[in-house]
Amino acid sequence: MERWTYRWARRSDMQILNTELDAAAWNHLARLMEFACTKPEWILLCFEDGILADALVLAAPSEFNLPLEIIRLPGRHDTRIDFLRLFQPVIEKAQALGVRELYCAVTEESTDAFSLSRAGFYRWRKVVRFESTGPVDLGVQGYRSAKVGDFTRTEIIALVEKTSERCADSQIELCRQRLGGIADAEMTLQMMEATRYDPQWWRVALGPEGHRLGIIFLVVAFGEPTLGFVGIIPECRGQNAASFLLTEAWSAMKRQGHSTLCAEADAKNLSMHRLLTKSEFNRRSQKQEWRLEL
Repeated sequence: MERWTYRWARRSDMQILNTELDAAAWNHLARLMEFACTKPEWILLCFEDGILADALVLAAPSEFNLPLEIIRLPGRHDTRIDFLRLFQPVIEKAQALGVRELYCAVTEESTDAFSLSRAGFYRWRKVVRFESTGPVDLGVQGYRSAKVGDFTRTEIIALVEKTSERCADSQIELCRQRLGGIADAEMTLQMMEATRYDPQWWRVALGPEGHRLGIIFLVVAFGEPTLGFVGIIPECRGQNAASFLLTEAWSAMKRQGHSTLCAEADAKNLSMHRLLTKSEFNRRSQKQEWRLEL
């Protein structure tokens, strides 16, 4: 008789997951479920001799999106499961849903790297996670902000395109190369619109004469308040406009009761690291992100 059995979860399995996952894994899954970023039929369970040994979750930024990420939720029990066999049905499920690419982030020393490679994933980029518990007003002068909703959609797409130029983010660079600047900017805006957010969190930075200098989108993605995008036009970088925008948007989110804001930055995007560190975001972790094109 086979030692391991696999099946897709049902609503009734949530109690099993609550019991068998460690606290961190359960809290992560509960948040994804609360914000409709996943659903039971997107969770593949692996049982070893009838006891939950492992689980893989397909997750989307919000309830309006197709899943983009695979998250592993290991059980409490030490096991030598064939991770590739666990992975394959999840990839097939994503394909059936119409997904074109998937991501999976693991610690750099993770033993899952070999299985990810065998499943067709390739190393994509290293991602650094930062967190803040409150906005920091650096006393930046000379700027004011306006709601994104005060501008036309064409104006916002043009601003996103301009602020994405010569950035150090691998994902933005790839999409600009494949799609072109305007198409990438439009896709970025659509992705932001597909998440949960309040219009007060989306701000445009204006200079003394009213010129548009930069833009920021804060969203609730994968169930947590997140810096979705921030960009400054190249000729105005290094003049604290990004710090001003971050304070404006984070302050609005904080007033609405959110206690923590997270940000994930490409490891090579040192300008983003400087912005976050200056605004008193704390560096929490670094992971290797893997990418699969379907």
